[in-house]
Amino acid sequence: MTSERLPIKAFIFDMDGTLFDTERLYRTMWFKLAPIRGFHIDDEMLDQMRGASLEYGSQVFEAANPGFSYATERAIRMEEVFRYVDREGVPKMKGLDETLAWLKAHGYKIAIGSSTRTPQVMHYLREAKMEDTFDFVGCGDLTTHGKPEPDLFLICAERLGVDPRACVVVEDSVNGVKAGYAAGGYVLGIPDMNDLSGLVDLCDAQIDSLDRIIPWMESLPKEISGLK
Repeated sequence: MTSERLPIKAFIFDMDGTLFDTERLYRTMWFKLAPIRGFHIDDEMLDQMRGASLEYGSQVFEAANPGFSYATERAIRMEEVFRYVDREGVPKMKGLDETLAWLKAHGYKIAIGSSTRTPQVMHYLREAKMEDTFDFVGCGDLTTHGKPEPDLFLICAERLGVDPRACVVVEDSVNGVKAGYAAGGYVLGIPDMNDLSGLVDLCDAQIDSLDRIIPWMESLPKEISGLK
């Protein structure tokens, strides 16, 4: 945990695996397409790629699959994902609506800080009827230095008009937790499909689901949480 942080004024959420239960969907589609397209994919690779920049994902995928283009295979996978989402809707994580409503009611600014590109993020938000929910939506195409670098979270804080040290980053991935810590604010880890046990020192807390954010906030000293 970093020092010299400020009273909490904003929350910055990762999207995939944090707000929406899409990481499991991505995994399903990768394994569905692998035998059809002829590439190799395994959980170790997905763990490395999860929450990372597209550039880093390309390095991992193409190292295991010479002659394959990550961009091409990812685009095909996304077509499958979009078909599912258009048919079934975006699967929300437990406690999403209630937690965001509570934060907004208590005056906190909220943003998305996702490695995913803008068109995909906005597609999900429209499908979930949440396109007007957030004060700012920051996507992976805003910076060439993706997670685990802190740049995206720093951009989100700047657009919110909040010092990064007064922001809580909520993340499910190893790369995201590292980026949140490097940004200098508070970090909440929600492990979901990822093993964050080695990153305890980088998190202010690790919680089971989004609906644990409210009790965590209520447990903090009021000079930190800002609650009245």
